Amino acid sequence: MPYTTRDSLSGVRAGIRRCLERADDVDRLAVSAPEVSAWSVQDHLEHLLFSDRNVLRWVLRALARLNPQTREQFPHEIGLALLARGSIPRGRGPAPDFTLPDGLAPADVRAGFEALRPLAAGLRTQLAELDACRHTLPHHVLGHFTPAEWLRFLHLHHRHHDAIIRDIQAA
Repeated sequence: MPYTTRDSLSGVRAGIRRCLERADDVDRLAVSAPEVSAWSVQDHLEHLLFSDRNVLRWVLRALARLNPQTREQFPHEIGLALLARGSIPRGRGPAPDFTLPDGLAPADVRAGFEALRPLAAGLRTQLAELDACRHTLPHHVLGHFTPAEWLRFLHLHHRHHDAIIRDIQAA
């Protein structure tokens, strides 16, 4: 099913809201289930926070720069397949070091997602620019994504970790 940048951005915003709700449930942040994931609920939230923060800040910087005439770098086949499939498979995929959980205080996790809300909300008025932007930022495994592709990835990334968190809490 085709996706739009509007859909992706809505998914990212919904993912941030779910993270805020989970961050409010301090008693359940430390819940873990090693048979499901090596990370606790809070670890998954921190990973999402660090990923979202990095990407959303880059997207804003990319939109502020002069748009190139042509796109020079592209996603790898696996990156294109993941975006088209609409889900990230389970497994132990490598997370970049800057996205690894860092033992933040629960209040800092919540504050981090609160700070991301206006960044994501502000992009609602820039959908055409997001679609037209040809700047790319590399994903460490999947290749180079444009801002619109990164928003699609973040949406899928939230859904992926959301499912893991639900499984942890159900274990």
